[in-house]
Amino acid sequence: MSSKNSPENIKHSSATIAVHGGEQPNDQPFGAVVSPVFHSATFALPNFAEMRRFAQGELPASYFYSRYANPTVAEAERKIAELEGAEACVVTSSGSAATFCALATLCDAGDEVIACDSVYGGTVKILTKFLNRFGIAVRFITLDEIGDLAKIAGERSRAFWFESPANPLNRIVDLRLAATVSRAAGLFSIIDNTFASPILQQPLSHGIDAVMHSATKYLGGHSDLTAGAIAGTGDFITRVRQVSVMVGTTLDPAAAYLLSRGMKTVELRVRKSCDNALLLAQALRAHPKVGQVYYPGLEDDPGHALAQRQMSAFGGVVALDLHGGEAEAETFFNSLRLARTAPSLGGVETLVSYPLYSSHAGFSAEQLQAAGVSAATVRIAVGIEAPEDIIADVLQALERI
Repeated sequence: MSSKNSPENIKHSSATIAVHGGEQPNDQPFGAVVSPVFHSATFALPNFAEMRRFAQGELPASYFYSRYANPTVAEAERKIAELEGAEACVVTSSGSAATFCALATLCDAGDEVIACDSVYGGTVKILTKFLNRFGIAVRFITLDEIGDLAKIAGERSRAFWFESPANPLNRIVDLRLAATVSRAAGLFSIIDNTFASPILQQPLSHGIDAVMHSATKYLGGHSDLTAGAIAGTGDFITRVRQVSVMVGTTLDPAAAYLLSRGMKTVELRVRKSCDNALLLAQALRAHPKVGQVYYPGLEDDPGHALAQRQMSAFGGVVALDLHGGEAEAETFFNSLRLARTAPSLGGVETLVSYPLYSSHAGFSAEQLQAAGVSAATVRIAVGIEAPEDIIADVLQALERI
C-alpha cells in the first residue's frame, strides 16, 4: 500500500491495510476514493503488435480477458496478500474452489495429501470423493500425530493440509511446529485460516507455506458473496492462478468489489465478534443444559495457551455439546429468536448451525468421531450484535430444552 504521504517502506497495521491495502489511488479516474467495478468481460488492446506481445507474456500487467485477470478482482487479491504478509494472492469463486486449485497445483496422479482429521467437511469431500478419482490419495492424521509427519510422509506425499482453529470445535494447531515438521518431511504446508482471519493470525510469519480462506466468511463479512483465496509466494500463486484460469474458478468482478468493501471493516468486525464470543462462552460453560463448551478463549480449554501465543484473540465461533441429542438440539434451534439457523460464519449476524446436517453431513460414524462431532454438537458463529442480546437469546433457547 502506498500514497503520496506514505512511503513504500512504512509497515502499516492490519486495520490500515484493511482500509487502504491493494488500492492504487493515483490510477483512479476523477480522483475516485472508491475503486470502480470493471464489469467488462474483455479488454481491447491498441493494436495487433500489442496483442502479440500479450500472448508472448511480455505484458503481465495488461488485461485481456476477465477469466485471466480483472482490475477489480486484482485489487481484492492485493488487499488479501497484504493482510497475510504474502507475496501474492489469487481469489476464486469459493473457498472450495481455492482448495481444489491449490491441491491440484501441488499434486499429480499417484501423489498423496496428508490432512488433519479436524477439517471442514467440504474439504474432506474434495479429498475423498473427487481428487481420488484422479489418483490423488489422502491420509488423515490426528493433531497429536503432526509432530511425526516426517515418519508418516511417504515418497509421493506432497502436501500437508490443516486448519487452526479447526471447524467446528476450535482445535488449535501449533503453527511453528506444523511448519517445521512439514519442511522436514518435504511437504508443502497449507492452512485453512478462515476461522482466524488474517486479523487474528498470520500463518506465513510462522513458516507455513500458503494460506487458504473461504473469503465468504470474515473477509467478506456480510453474508452476501461467495469467494475463496490462496495467498503465498509469487511462484506458487502463479501456478495456482494457472489452474484457476484453466478450470474457470474466476471470481466475478461484482463479488470482488463486495469482498474489497467488506474487508475495509474486517478488523472492527472480527474484534467485536471475538469479544462477543468470549462473553457467550463464559456464560455457557456452567449451564446445566450444556455438557461441553469448545472455545480457546476459556482458560481450561486445551488449546488456550497455544492460541494465546499465536493468535491476537480467540475467534468468533463457539461450539458446544448439549446434554442430549438430536431431539434436544431441535428444540434448541426452534426456540432461537434472534440468532438464525444457517450454515456459514463470519457475517455480522449470529448464525447457529448443526454440524451433523451442515458442514459434516454425510460423514461416517468413524469420521464424525475423529472430528469430535455428535448429535449433541451445536456451532454458534457469533455476530456483532449487542452481546447481552445474543446471550439472552441462547439462554432462553436452552431453557426450553
